[in-house]
Parts: sequence; C-alpha cells; structure tokens
Amino acid sequence: MIANVSIKRFGEDDWQGFKEIRLESVRLHNDVLGTSYAIESNKKDAYWKDIISDICNCAVFGLYDEEKIIGLTSVFRHRDHVENTTILCMVYIREEYRGNSLSDLLFKASIDWSKSQEGITRIWVGHRAGNEISRRANQRHGFAVISNEDMTFGNGETDTHYTYELKIK
Repeated sequence: MIANVSIKRFGEDDWQGFKEIRLESVRLHNDVLGTSYAIESNKKDAYWKDIISDICNCAVFGLYDEEKIIGLTSVFRHRDHVENTTILCMVYIREEYRGNSLSDLLFKASIDWSKSQEGITRIWVGHRAGNEISRRANQRHGFAVISNEDMTFGNGETDTHYTYELKIK
C-alpha cells in the first residue's frame, strides 16, 4: 500500500474536487458506467453540491495521496428501498494507483457508513460483465451475486449488469 494515501468523506466545500474526479472517471470509463461524460459534464454545479450535502441519504468519499484526489466512491440509500438498502457506486481509482489494494479503503468506508445508518440491512453493488477487477473486489468484501440483467452503459453498448448483495445486519 502507498504510505501517504488516506480516505475522507467529501464535505460541502469539496464539491469541485468531487466533480473533477467523477467527470474524469466517466470520461475514461463510460464502457463500465451507466452514464456518459456528455450527460455528467452538463450538470449544473448545484447538482454536485447537492449530492455531497445530502448527509442523511448518501456519503461520497475521496481517496487522497496527500492532498491530491486520486479516487472516489459513494454510497446512497436506494431510491426504491430507502428503508433498508444502500448502493455502493462510483468506485474509481486513477490508473497509476491501481494494484495497491486501495479499493479496500473505498469499500470499507462505504460499508462502514452503511452499517452506521439506521435500518440498513444490505448493500448492493454492481458491475458490467467482464469487469473482473470489480467482481473480485466485490467478492473480496463478501458480496454475493443476486441478479443480472441487460443494461445500456454510458458508451451506448448493452451488456449484462450483475448486482451483488452484502447483508450487514
């Protein structure tokens, strides 16, 4: 593991850093994300501010190498199952930092936040077919596949999307 790497929850003043790293992830990896750079980059600044200020329904974490943002993750209360389910999403680490088990920090932060939320009993996470890095990370943290369905990804391609679940209570 890299010595100077840490994770912290984005606060209201961190919205620009959040926006920048999220847009980078979407621009580089729309083949595995459910959105595109064109869609995300057109969102108003209020959108980015609102996400990280919704402290009751979500948490967004930045991964830092000293003061430099090198990754992110987020966890949201599921809009259809808000009473008992969170969704871990937006997991991204800059390429030059991959292969150092840093995703463990992102998963741990999201899982810990979910466990701290009243009523939450499960966490869902998903990935596109063939995304073995994501699959291994999910399973390393105890997630088990519960379903799959066709989904159109940010690059316009349709492929299988797998959903995993981790029961936490």
